[in-house]
Amino acid sequence: MNIFENVILELFDQEHNFVGLQRILWISQDKRDVVVMDITDDKNMKYPFFRTYDDITEELETGRERVIDIDPDLRLISPDEEYLLRYKANRDEKWNVIKGMVIEEPDIYISKMRGKLVKDAEERSGKHKKEIYKYLKKYWFYGKSINGLLNNYFDCGAPGRDREFNQKTGPKPKDGNEFLVTNKDKENFIWAIGKLHKEEKKSLKETHEILCQKKYHSGHYRQFGVLVPIVEPHKGPTIRQFLYWYHKEYSVSEQYANRHGRRKAAMDKRPLIGDASEKALGVGFLFEIDSTPADIILVAEDRQTIIGTPTLYIVKDVTSRMVTGFHVTGANPSWIEEAVALENAGTSKVEFCRQYGVEIDEDDWPCYHLPKNLLGDRGELKSKMAENLISLKIDVLNAPSYRGDLKPFVEQHFRLTNQDIRDFLSKAGAKPSKPKERGDYDPARNAALTIFEFTQFMIVQIITYNKSALPKGFFVTREMFEDKVELTPLDVWNWGKSKTLLHTEPRDLIRYNLLPKANAKVTKFGIEFDNRCYTSDLGLKEGWFVSNNIDGEKKITISYDPRNVSSIFIRSKGGKLIQCFLTNKFKDYEGLHIEEVKAIMRYKKEQLNLKGKEEKQYRAELHAFAEDLVKKAKMETEAATKDMSFYERSKNKREKKKSEAWSQGSKNAWTAIETSNEQMDNKETGEVIEFPNVFNKSETTQSGISDIQAQFTTKITERRRRDEFLE
Repeated sequence: MNIFENVILELFDQEHNFVGLQRILWISQDKRDVVVMDITDDKNMKYPFFRTYDDITEELETGRERVIDIDPDLRLISPDEEYLLRYKANRDEKWNVIKGMVIEEPDIYISKMRGKLVKDAEERSGKHKKEIYKYLKKYWFYGKSINGLLNNYFDCGAPGRDREFNQKTGPKPKDGNEFLVTNKDKENFIWAIGKLHKEEKKSLKETHEILCQKKYHSGHYRQFGVLVPIVEPHKGPTIRQFLYWYHKEYSVSEQYANRHGRRKAAMDKRPLIGDASEKALGVGFLFEIDSTPADIILVAEDRQTIIGTPTLYIVKDVTSRMVTGFHVTGANPSWIEEAVALENAGTSKVEFCRQYGVEIDEDDWPCYHLPKNLLGDRGELKSKMAENLISLKIDVLNAPSYRGDLKPFVEQHFRLTNQDIRDFLSKAGAKPSKPKERGDYDPARNAALTIFEFTQFMIVQIITYNKSALPKGFFVTREMFEDKVELTPLDVWNWGKSKTLLHTEPRDLIRYNLLPKANAKVTKFGIEFDNRCYTSDLGLKEGWFVSNNIDGEKKITISYDPRNVSSIFIRSKGGKLIQCFLTNKFKDYEGLHIEEVKAIMRYKKEQLNLKGKEEKQYRAELHAFAEDLVKKAKMETEAATKDMSFYERSKNKREKKKSEAWSQGSKNAWTAIETSNEQMDNKETGEVIEFPNVFNKSETTQSGISDIQAQFTTKITERRRRDEFLE
């Protein structure tokens, strides 16, 4: 193993514990003798001594010594220019004393010869020999470097250690305040900063004032009915002492956080040494998604009602800055609305744009892919629904709350989009950039666009943006330069989408995984979910609702879209997605939002509860009436059958039942003529002479005439009287 001058050796003992450091100063030409110097302790420098070359190489091979690459004293050997210029003259003065001696190698390392050389230098320079020996040691200690003769002020002042004083330093204060800050005072300072400055948001000056009032008062006096602390300034810390401690203990970012909070400090006071695009390894590696209220006021489809500001979702690729999807909705931000934006990003835009009357080619917006990672905030993507993205091979990343700076590209796009809205839709309800003040013109008066029309505008605006030049801060890679990629989001996307970071999934699979999941039950009435039943042709064909199971499962998992309850999705064991529709009983709910159906269900429940309470009173009335009716009927029946046996009462019951039925039917017949009592009273009555009647005549002699015949006789008589009255 070869060794060279100025190499530093690290020495170990038998147990491989550190022993010290040695610097090689000189090696003989025959590689027999080596001069080394111990450089372990800079406070106690020793003279160089001889070792054999073979001894050093043997120690290196056995591992008891090793060569280290970093010089522990580089700060002095290679100082900055300012330090060197300041102390260069003193260094050169020392060098002039020893420069003629140190070249006498190896004599200078031998004690007797070194003494003679030092004596000559003493006579020549006038310096004491102790000083000359000190110069030599420093020169050798720091690797025979002339800078080793510099005064070492780097460790002066005991850096990192607090000094303790018995009296106040500096000139005597004019105000006589010689207060010394102790550890107890520092504890009071910590309390004041935490309680008053950070928690109660008081200024440092006010914090110091209250600190002195609370912790350093001499007593109290009563004023205006309250106790007021007596503050004597010379018995407490000055504002200068308090501020000195504060700026010493807290960094600039910590001071900013104390005043404005850690969240704002994390955004405003942080080192900007990187770029947000560094975390994206290529096109499709990372998408950002977020929502914002668009700066425009819309109207309803009937054009008569102003519905306010829509919510705009944007999905953006970090590497290419390509807008891969969007969604406009009148609803508040939610998982299902974000899912629609993701579905838009992962499906063809040609069909989507055609739904809004905008015809485009695939090359105009070639985004129908899903990313490897998706970055959002702790809103929608924090919900448990976001776990469904794993099934689509997407990893979810969540930025902390109030840290829009961690997804800057989509946040910046919102600013650009709202600026375009103000520029191009200023006459159709666009909102100004600053909040409306009293007396300003209300932009809602110009509102004219519907959600459908605003979506059309966004389609064209996004296509235009994707074909526009990238911002000046966009980082161009060497590979982009070599491939001469045009610097637009569209061209960078087309260039980088073949890097296998993007992937595609069928629309049905995307929807199935993005839609909310719930449990449902298979019954003979259909698939029961949320008090509704669904069916499908496949289910009827395979007999799901006869066997009350699907693939052997009575309870299944379904996907549903809360915006429309018309259908649900189920997934068979074979992986096939099956869409099921409302049964005929629930067809009236077709096309309704789930909240509308829930409102109906709430109305039903409230009504049933209300009517259930009323029913109790109605049944009480029924119970009272039935009880009275039974009581009277039993009394009259008992009186009428007082002397009759049960047998006599059961005799001829069939004939009696028929006659009762005919009699009641005749009275209640639709063809019966009703006569009021008033008409009967106004009738001119006369004497009625009855003709002999065979029935009446034989009534006393013939007991075999049936009750039916008697009923007919009564009916005929009543009819004749009615006819006479009508004449």
